[in-house]
Amino acid sequence: MEGTRRADGESRVARRRRLLDSFSARNPRSARTWAVVALMVTILTNVATGAVNARGVPVPELCGAGVLAALSVVLLRRPPDRVGPLIVLAPLVGVLTVVWLDLVTRDATLTGQVFFIVPVVWAAAQLRVGGVALVTAATTAGEAVVVWTLLEPQQAVTDFAYMTVLFLLISGVLTRAQAVQERLVERLRQQASIDPLTGLWTRRVLDTATARAVEHRVAEASLVLIDLDRFKTINDTYGHLGGDAALTHVASLLTGRCREADLVARMGGDELAVLMLDCPRDTAARRAQQFVDAVRTTPLQLPDGALVPLSISAGLATLSPTATRAEDLYASADAALYVAKRAGRGRLSAA
Repeated sequence: MEGTRRADGESRVARRRRLLDSFSARNPRSARTWAVVALMVTILTNVATGAVNARGVPVPELCGAGVLAALSVVLLRRPPDRVGPLIVLAPLVGVLTVVWLDLVTRDATLTGQVFFIVPVVWAAAQLRVGGVALVTAATTAGEAVVVWTLLEPQQAVTDFAYMTVLFLLISGVLTRAQAVQERLVERLRQQASIDPLTGLWTRRVLDTATARAVEHRVAEASLVLIDLDRFKTINDTYGHLGGDAALTHVASLLTGRCREADLVARMGGDELAVLMLDCPRDTAARRAQQFVDAVRTTPLQLPDGALVPLSISAGLATLSPTATRAEDLYASADAALYVAKRAGRGRLSAA
C-alpha cells in the first residue's frame, strides 16, 4: 500500500512537471533576450508616438513604459535558467499594459490594437504549446475588452473577428514551424550522438562524458578501450557485411553486460570503448574481463548458420590524481590496450 501511494505521488509530481514544462520556453536564454527586445521596442514606440501626437509624453504612456521597463530589468537581472514563470509573465504583462493604455487614451483604432500582435508573435516563437495557448487566449480577451468598451457593437464585432483570426493564424503557423524545427534539430542531434551501425554512442559523446568525469574528479571512473582482433581478416573473409555484423554482435555483448550508468561508444572503425562511473578499480577490471570472456565464448552466427569465433583486446585505465585532461585517461587506456595486443590479443591489460 505504501509503495502504491509513493508511486501515485511520483506520478502526480511527473504530471505536474509535464504541465509546467508545457508553459516553459523552448530556449530560456533566447526567450529572455527577445522578451526584453520586444518590451523595449514597445516602450520606445509608445513614448515616441505619444510625444509626437501630444507634443510631450502623456502620463499614461510614461506609466506604461515604466511598467515594461521594470519588467525588462527584472528579466535581465535573473540568469536565463532561473527566469521561470517570468517568461510567461512578460507577454501577459504586455497584454495588460496595452489594454490599460488603450482604455486610458480611449484608442481602439489600428494603432491602439496593433500592439496586441507583439505578445502573440513572441509567445509563438519562444514558448511551448501551453504557453502559446495561454498568451493567445489572454491577448484575445484583452482585444475583446478594448473593442467592446470603446467601439460601437457592429464595429466591435468586425474588429474582434479580424484580430482573433489574425492571432490564431500567427500562433498556429509559428508554433507549427517551431515544432518542425525542433524535430529536425533533435534528429540531427541524434545522428551526431548515435552510431548508425551499432546503435552505440559516438566518439563525440564519449569525449564529453570523459572530460566531465576528469573535470569533476570522479574518483571511481574507469575507461576501457576495446579493439576487435583481426578485424581486417574478418572483412577479407566474410566481406564488409560480415565485418559490420561482427561489430554489431560485439556491441550487443558489451551493452548487455553494462549498467544503465555506463557509456558504451564506438570510437571509430573496430575500436569501441566503455566509460564506467562510480565503479571501483577492482570491479571495473572484473567487468572488463567479462567483456573479453563474453566475446570469446559467444561466436557470431552468420545468416547461413556458420559460426565465426571472435576475440577482443581491452585496455583499462582508472582516473588517477595526476590526470588533468581527458586525453590523459585515453592515453593510459590506449597504452594498456597496446600491451594486451602485444601479449597475444584476446585479453585484458590494465594500466
